[in-house]
Amino acid sequence: MTTELEALRAENEQLRAQLAAVRTVPELPAEHQGEPIEWRRWEQAPVIQCARADDLNSCPQCDHPGPSMLAFGLAGPGRPLLRYQAHRCPHCQETRVYRRDRDLRGLDLVEIAYWPPQRDYQPDVAGVVESADA
Repeated sequence: MTTELEALRAENEQLRAQLAAVRTVPELPAEHQGEPIEWRRWEQAPVIQCARADDLNSCPQCDHPGPSMLAFGLAGPGRPLLRYQAHRCPHCQETRVYRRDRDLRGLDLVEIAYWPPQRDYQPDVAGVVESADA
């Protein structure tokens, strides 16, 4: 009985270590400066095709070729408007959250939150990256 219990404890420790190594998608802020934010699902960002496409589509931290993931946040009284957006690398999970401010020049993105890359992430043995939806 004790050897079975010891084996279960060892398996439990091994599973805990595996779970600790799994990448996690950062949780987007539920509010900003007291304003509640309702986030839409993560989706692939549009692929930009131009001479600088590699610079624009790839992750500057881990060199993942892209595209990145994109989520939009709705906020405001009455009928909420699109006021926030978040960008995330599907590989290293570096995430930036922006408030979308409109002015006479157009759209200005103001960074309000940042999560650094999870550098220790490795794809599983089959080389399949987990689903980006979270």
